[in-house]
Amino acid sequence: MNEAAPASGHLPLPKRAWPFAAAVTSGLLLAPCFEPWNLSGLVWIWPAPLFAALWFSPPPRGWRRWRWGFVLGYLAGLAFFLTSLTWFLRVGDVIGTVFAGIGAWIGICAYLALYPAAFGAFAATVGRWTPHDPTPSPDLEKAHFLSPSRQADLFGQSIDVLRIAMLNGAAWCGLEWLRGVALTGFPWNGLAVALLDHLMLLQFADVIGACGYGFVLVFCAVIAFATVIRLIREIQERKRLRPHFDFAAGVAVVIFLFLYGLGRMTTPPPDTIELRARILQLNVPLNEKWSEDDDVLRQIVYDYRDLTRTFVETGRHDLVIWPESALPGHFSYDWVQDFFNDQLLAGDDFWLLSGMEDFDFAKEEIYNTIVLMRGDTESYQMYKKRHLVPFGEFVPGRGGWFPVFEWLLGWFITDDFTPGDSLEPLVLEIEDTAIGIIPSICFENTLADYTRRFVRRGPQLIVNVTNDAWFFGSHEPAQHFAHARLRCIELRRPMARAANTGVSGFIDERGSTWDRHNENGFERVLRDVETGDTEIRGSLPATLHLATDPPITIYARIGDAFSIGMGLLALFATGLWGWKQSRDRTG
Repeated sequence: MNEAAPASGHLPLPKRAWPFAAAVTSGLLLAPCFEPWNLSGLVWIWPAPLFAALWFSPPPRGWRRWRWGFVLGYLAGLAFFLTSLTWFLRVGDVIGTVFAGIGAWIGICAYLALYPAAFGAFAATVGRWTPHDPTPSPDLEKAHFLSPSRQADLFGQSIDVLRIAMLNGAAWCGLEWLRGVALTGFPWNGLAVALLDHLMLLQFADVIGACGYGFVLVFCAVIAFATVIRLIREIQERKRLRPHFDFAAGVAVVIFLFLYGLGRMTTPPPDTIELRARILQLNVPLNEKWSEDDDVLRQIVYDYRDLTRTFVETGRHDLVIWPESALPGHFSYDWVQDFFNDQLLAGDDFWLLSGMEDFDFAKEEIYNTIVLMRGDTESYQMYKKRHLVPFGEFVPGRGGWFPVFEWLLGWFITDDFTPGDSLEPLVLEIEDTAIGIIPSICFENTLADYTRRFVRRGPQLIVNVTNDAWFFGSHEPAQHFAHARLRCIELRRPMARAANTGVSGFIDERGSTWDRHNENGFERVLRDVETGDTEIRGSLPATLHLATDPPITIYARIGDAFSIGMGLLALFATGLWGWKQSRDRTG
């Protein structure tokens, strides 16, 4: 059987154009599911126009259907990423030319759109669904592996929809996982992020991970779309409505997620230990952070000192947290050591955790680190960032056989950071109880499978320090903060997050930013009470209740095994489909 559908070259322009418009519409419907719009309800229906184009539109003359699906999926992905990642344009402000921002924005979006494109190719072929036809043709039976009796029986259509929903959900889930690990990984704005306003439904992430929700949401979206199409067909045929137990299965999935989440949200840990913490956010702009004026840099140092000393001298603090690269100097510098020992740490019993840069003079290597200290610098524990950001902390291919990126950006990123190699938590002690600190710097909080490797028995707190000043007043900081909330659900560990310019806050093990231990609970996010702006100068205290024996979640144990399994299922189905197509052509 020739895979190509009837040619569309002689169709009127509106009929030729509608598949492209439908694909772009799907991408534009998905983008508002995330910050700053948060129209989360669209996450259940956004693929409908794309499915209509993939399943019901004929490819152009000479095109195989997989190629047609790839193009439509690419358009949908490009529309989505170009809309939701406009903050990449701010790269131009950092480098000093608007063209750099436009190039970064278009380049990253053009790459990321390849994943929805691959999904489109899959959904248009292996995952293609065709509604029941009262007079099915032999070609239709071959294309979808349905016998005439299967199409005519009472439940066959529902079974077919469930099969297609499973396949498409598996493909999207597998590709979302792949996007999070390929080329160092960029798992930004996965479908699970859109459910953060509905935390009840997200709690199952402690089993399947946030990436696994790609399967759940696409599975339900396919069923919803197919149900509407089937009802329209049944009404048009003026026949008795058939059973739709595929729809019942989709509803059952949502009910299960809600009930599971209800149990997790309403069950407090039996025993906890209190940790009094405070986050400092000085809102230092990049031009001051990189200033060559010693007075400007000196003022940054004094501000951190004065604010910290004011708080620890007027009230009990167990832990004070500074953001990424807080001070304009390396930890190993003599003046930095003297500053901590003589002016900050001496005389008060509190732990200081700060993002710092450090330099190894012997190896001539620079690190992006988290340093934890109490009393003096001799007590320090250091975590060196393992997952470095390409084009931010190193230039890929520098000094290698592919020096293109070095030619383009080597003048701007003059030195590469060196990755660390430790996966051990930092440890602080409160009331003779050891509390593990799961360290996370900048974009590391978007990498779920990486963060889970720090999980241990006993009370733990995730600490993420970051500096999102690179993206100025864009919605990148809010999107970045959303990913942090997912890590807390997956691992059942709370988080303290300190950002130089926002968003800073505290997140509990359910992914909530609200204080649930206070009758007058408030959102524990540092923001202006009148404007809601999170890019402000200030501090935020909180009394954290850490479970003394938190669970080791299924996700913490097996990671993204579910998502990888779904990807392998889609890959197997693709191989089976290709074998059947080859057999039909040669037979």
